[in-house]
Amino acid sequence: MSGNRDGVFRGREGEQELLSGVLDAGTGVVLVDGAAGTGKTRLLTEMAAVATRRGFEVATAQDELEQPFLLARLAERQPDGPTLVVLDDLHLAEPGTLAALRALLPASTHEKVVWLLARRRGEGADRLFAAAAQRGAVRIELRPLTDDVVADLVADLAGGTPDNDLRALAATARGNPAALISLVNALLEDGQVVVTAEHASLRADRSPRHTESLLRDRVGSLSGGARHLLQVASVLGPRFEPGDVAEMLASSTAILLPALDEVIGAGVVTSLDDRLAFRHELVWRLVADSVPPPVRRALHREAGEMLLGRGDSAVSAAKHLLHGAQRGDVRSIDGLVAAAKAVLWNAPDAAAELAVRALELTDQASASLVHRTVIAVRALIAAGKLTAAQALAQDALSRQVSPEPSAKLRHCVATTMLLGARHGESVEISEALLAEPDLPPELAPWVEITRMMALLGHDRRRAQELAETVVRNHTGAPGDVLATALAVLAAIARDTGLPGAALELAREAAQSVTSHDLCAYPQLLLATLNAGLRDFAEADGVVRRARSGPSAVVTRELMTAVVQARILLQAGRIEEAAIEARGALKVAEETGHVALVAPALAVLAMVAIHTGDLPAAIEHVERYRDRVPVDGIIFSRAYYQWADVLVTYVAHGLEKALGLLTDEYPGLVSSALFAEEPRAAGWFVRRALEAGDERLAKSVVDRAERLAEQNPGFRAVVAAAMHARGLADADAALLELASQQHRDLWARANAAEDLGVLLTTAADRAASVKALENALGLYREIGASRDSARVLGRLRKLGRRRRAEPVRPASGWSSLDDTERAIANLVAKGQTNRQISTQLFMSPHTVNFHLRKIFRKLGISSRVELVMRSRDDQ
Repeated sequence: MSGNRDGVFRGREGEQELLSGVLDAGTGVVLVDGAAGTGKTRLLTEMAAVATRRGFEVATAQDELEQPFLLARLAERQPDGPTLVVLDDLHLAEPGTLAALRALLPASTHEKVVWLLARRRGEGADRLFAAAAQRGAVRIELRPLTDDVVADLVADLAGGTPDNDLRALAATARGNPAALISLVNALLEDGQVVVTAEHASLRADRSPRHTESLLRDRVGSLSGGARHLLQVASVLGPRFEPGDVAEMLASSTAILLPALDEVIGAGVVTSLDDRLAFRHELVWRLVADSVPPPVRRALHREAGEMLLGRGDSAVSAAKHLLHGAQRGDVRSIDGLVAAAKAVLWNAPDAAAELAVRALELTDQASASLVHRTVIAVRALIAAGKLTAAQALAQDALSRQVSPEPSAKLRHCVATTMLLGARHGESVEISEALLAEPDLPPELAPWVEITRMMALLGHDRRRAQELAETVVRNHTGAPGDVLATALAVLAAIARDTGLPGAALELAREAAQSVTSHDLCAYPQLLLATLNAGLRDFAEADGVVRRARSGPSAVVTRELMTAVVQARILLQAGRIEEAAIEARGALKVAEETGHVALVAPALAVLAMVAIHTGDLPAAIEHVERYRDRVPVDGIIFSRAYYQWADVLVTYVAHGLEKALGLLTDEYPGLVSSALFAEEPRAAGWFVRRALEAGDERLAKSVVDRAERLAEQNPGFRAVVAAAMHARGLADADAALLELASQQHRDLWARANAAEDLGVLLTTAADRAASVKALENALGLYREIGASRDSARVLGRLRKLGRRRRAEPVRPASGWSSLDDTERAIANLVAKGQTNRQISTQLFMSPHTVNFHLRKIFRKLGISSRVELVMRSRDDQ
């Protein structure tokens, strides 16, 4: 029956209109053809009801056994008025019944009788239908429902507009109403359909027992040849080439054509532009699960061997070899290794899985064991599994290993030590390797890079000497060793208060990089320098280029996330900064990237201070102060120290904070800090004035102004010096100018607040209120709730009531902020999270965070619904 719960008859409006026309004429024969389940009976029932309402007498038979008796009664007497004769399932009728009907039809052509005859197409009553057609009978063929009608019918049954996934599963019914209704009812019975905001989707957290049983029966009704074909195809994947199935079956596509037609006709498989595909993942999984595991492994092995044998890429074969390769199977294992090497940089997790599996299948006596161990260790490092990589390398080194693979494994250990913030040990291993006369030439540059990076975190003097030697002696084209040396010198210049030199060196370093396995340190160092000098556009561009590269190495992604977190913080995007930093911290702790824990903690400490979460701020600082090494590679050591002083001031007061400057961090007030974080100059002058320490205030101002004089082209540094001098001299004009010249919202807000405080003491109440309200607006814009609360307190003392923060609606498009609206628009254009992240300078993780907020505000649960809402509402 084609229909639904509320009685709406979907998809047969044309047929109904045609039948209504015949009823209007009052005489004629209508022949209805249709496959099982296409709605013949429902159509006949609907038309019988229409005829009754129009005054027709309706004559019908309950089944094929009653049909002869009905025909006999009609032959004995003429109808008194207009009559509709309804005969269903004529493909089941006896030959005598069909003969009697053939005799009656011509005799009734001049009577007020409409004959409505239905059969299952191609299964009988051919002579009757052919003869009636020759005499002008109206023919109706009930074809499968169109996709739009199927969607409407699913919506009727499920109570919501189906999403793409639900529509794909509904397509397995091939437009057959009965099959479709059975499928949706099974899904509902399994609790697989969830309806949100009038949109229906499938849930994946329950086992669809009734649905699977229904689909299993549908597949089971196929011929043996068709089921055999499906099982082999399922091993090849949700999408497959017909030729691959034919080759696996030692046959040809031509010979398999009948079976292919059968599975396509049954709605189990569909045809795409370049291949065939199972209609839905649920169908594919059911077929795949029907293959016994030992047979499935053997088929995977054969599939992998087939792909390797005809010269396809090892990556294509790897997914099969991973499941089917056996111990000692040299060809298959070599295929796994080749695939691991091919995807090492762009899919390191997959590379690690492939390489480790190849190693597990390798005989301990094999000459390839050590070579495969090296590849597995490198893949594990790329995937961020540092502990496993180090353990595997050290286990291999505990046995007799030839010099070349030994050197490679030891370098891997040195790399894990560097990333684990064990810089001294990394230096020791690297220098021992470089002292060996037979170190493989292709490995030497990478050992040198590791040594320089480890020295940067361990011994700055030696790191500088080594980097200067590399730069001085370098000849030929730029390369990764030169890029690292330049980056090391740039970091040292940054930390000695030479921002111009640091920026120049970092630019040259970024341009010298030639390999994507350097973890993007030179580029990211350049981004941090640009952001420190408040050139956010340039910093954004550098990070975007780093993120859009081919490498997906975990260290590179983590380092990028940490750097981006601080850039976002400096730009006043507090919430996004916290998301990036929290995500980076979690992965760094899970993978053993100890060197990246402190930078993430420092950003989170700053976030916590400005959002008023003092306990979190204290916890973050205590962690990197006491338990996590601070190496000054990503951020300078001065940055961590300033965060410590800032948190100490908020938590314990001015005296203890300033005490840190003499007891713990005597060199903190320096050009180096003010170049990396210009707004720190104003903060220290503010605190010095609060403590009545004129010497400290003068020292800060002198250093900030000297830095500005030496670097007049850096507006952020010049504005910071102006701000510091304005505070020290109580110069309102300088503070107002600084608030206009600062290049970031934080510093602008700080200067406006300082101006407001100064004007308060000058008894210029109106100007003070104006400056403080300007500061309040900026603090609110960046989400600095603690700073906002402080300014509100100052305003209340001036007699100003608290201004209500602009209220954004809780739901609907108008509730979205600018970032959320931009993301929604890009999703509506079909872009993925990764594509959006590249355009909007944020990680895919951050994009996903915003998407969840968008879904909540719009009352939806999927990207498809977002696209539909975007079209409807905008």
